[in-house]
Amino acid sequence: MESDKQRMDVYSGVRWSALSKYSTQAVEFVIAIVLARILMPEDFGLLGMALVFSGFVKVFRSLGFGTAVVQRKEINEELLSSLFYVNLAVSCLLALVLVAGAPLFAWIYGDQRVGPIIAVLSITYLLAGPALIPSALLTRRMAFDQLAIREVLTAIVKGATGISLALLGWGVWALVWATIVGSATQTVLVYTLCRWHPRLVFRWGEVRGVLSFGAHLTGSHVFNYFTRNSDKFIIGAFLGPIALGFYSLSYRILLLPRDAITRVVGRVLLPSFSRMQDDDARLKAAYLRVCGAIAFVTFPMMLGMFVVARPFVEVLLGAKWLPAVPLICVLAPLGMLQSVILPVGQLYLAKGRTDWLFRWSTVRGTLYVCSFLMGIPWGVLGVTVSYALMYCALVVPSLWIPFKLVDGLRIRDFFLVVVPYATWAGMMALLVAICRMLLEGAGVGPTIILPVCIALGLVSYTVIILGKRPRALDDFLRLLPEQWSSIIRRLQRVP
Repeated sequence: MESDKQRMDVYSGVRWSALSKYSTQAVEFVIAIVLARILMPEDFGLLGMALVFSGFVKVFRSLGFGTAVVQRKEINEELLSSLFYVNLAVSCLLALVLVAGAPLFAWIYGDQRVGPIIAVLSITYLLAGPALIPSALLTRRMAFDQLAIREVLTAIVKGATGISLALLGWGVWALVWATIVGSATQTVLVYTLCRWHPRLVFRWGEVRGVLSFGAHLTGSHVFNYFTRNSDKFIIGAFLGPIALGFYSLSYRILLLPRDAITRVVGRVLLPSFSRMQDDDARLKAAYLRVCGAIAFVTFPMMLGMFVVARPFVEVLLGAKWLPAVPLICVLAPLGMLQSVILPVGQLYLAKGRTDWLFRWSTVRGTLYVCSFLMGIPWGVLGVTVSYALMYCALVVPSLWIPFKLVDGLRIRDFFLVVVPYATWAGMMALLVAICRMLLEGAGVGPTIILPVCIALGLVSYTVIILGKRPRALDDFLRLLPEQWSSIIRRLQRVP
């Protein structure tokens, strides 16, 4: 009974998390397209340069406290209030550090426009810091319906702010103030939904109990952030804001479909994996099943983006963004691979081995930075290709190390799960590529090619999946309304 109840909690959590993330992603996708039409690549590049430093400082804000609240078997009010006050103090301190360091960061880039942007973005620390503990409580309770409300409303408010200010001619500041308004909206909503407030109590002993877990996790986050954003810093410093603008928007748009599934599932994984942390057999089965579900969705999306990259940019972004096409073609297959590798981080957390995660993040981050620097002589495309090659080279150790924490989990098991989905998605992509080339040869414009290729991709992949009937399809059907899933099940029975 307990296992069935946990399984239902997971499906309910994924359903609500999916509703939240897909709705949010849809809003953010539309907003990104509109802003790309209004603003210039340089505006996105300036914000990207500022976010490298403001985001890095942000890594230290949580100190792993939010994850600790979700992962720990037992919590109490003294722990929650004590963590809240420490986090609030750290948030204020980091905001001051960011303001004080803004001129230095601008000097590093050689562009004085970056300094004021970084200083103003420090406001987000003061606004978002108090929301950490109540957000963690909602996740621990698996109250994903309430989290969905918060995220969708935040995306709408943030997007409306950005578009309005962009239309008024604010340029990069439209993006900056949209970020600040989004942080304020999130905090207001999370307190409205969670109904938790800190008590006037502080116990250092409670804080000390999670410091080791949080310190290793924060160290891991630092190197992960360093890895994910050193490319932007290197491109901005060596190649300038325009090149970074093409790279940043390409990565941003490409990550929307990838994150649409990985973040949906990832949010549910930590509380659910933590419940089975002492049962390796169940943990192995659940992990592999999650990888299959992710591959089921992200592989066709990523390969589809690879095939239609040029008409996608021409139709939705405009001709000024055409230099982003080769970047998308490199990042799309990489995003496919990343989507099924990212969940291994939840194994470290569920097992409480953030020390292992920290050590591997250090090694991996160093190698990624080396790959970015190696690609600089060949421009922004060289950086992208060099990173992709290094990521592929580190796939096996990225899996082998955390798999040692789960008895019986092998790399072979992982590939046996994901390779079939790569094959089926590849078949779909081949059909779409042939269709696109035929239409281009006939002189058809991109405004026709793009919707035709998308429709063909959806239909062909659906037919393939209904014929193969993988386990991930059953998991997907459980997340749909009953009427929809019954229709698809009837289609499965059609010979």
